[in-house]
Amino acid sequence: MVLTPCSRGAARNLLVDVSRQCNTKLPEVAAAVVAAWEGKPLPEGMQRALRRALRRFYVADRGCDSSSADESSR
Repeated sequence: MVLTPCSRGAARNLLVDVSRQCNTKLPEVAAAVVAAWEGKPLPEGMQRALRRALRRFYVADRGCDSSSADESSR
């Protein structure tokens, strides 16, 4: 919810997405995100997973898929 304005449920879904991508338990992902907020670097694999999860979140929020988003920018 700090990274992007969203509901509690959407924030949890983002964390679950990262957890699944990293094959890491949800509490560990949540702890890593909190630690990152406090200044500790987020592990590189989690950074990549979080970027992918946020991209999917924004695409879903706009109601489009990535191919139509690419076409509209041409």
